[in-house]
Amino acid sequence: MTDAYTEKLLKYADLVVPATGCQFGDPVPNCPFILFHQIGNESGQIEQISMCPSEELDKMRVFHRDCMRKYINGMWKPENPKMKLQ
Repeated sequence: MTDAYTEKLLKYADLVVPATGCQFGDPVPNCPFILFHQIGNESGQIEQISMCPSEELDKMRVFHRDCMRKYINGMWKPENPKMKLQ
């Protein structure tokens, strides 16, 4: 496992949660984090963040923020939700 305190992992710490699993439920089919989820263990998923090019991580960040906005605004709902918005 890569040292959790590397500069890159700190810069992309907001991607740890989506990399380890969709917090909403089943991810949308085009979610770039699905490949991370398939690894099946949290350490390996976090390791992928440190190995992924920064340009790709920046795109994933934009995707995740847009996905969260759409979810919060009721623009999409997962088939198997983990939580309900009030």
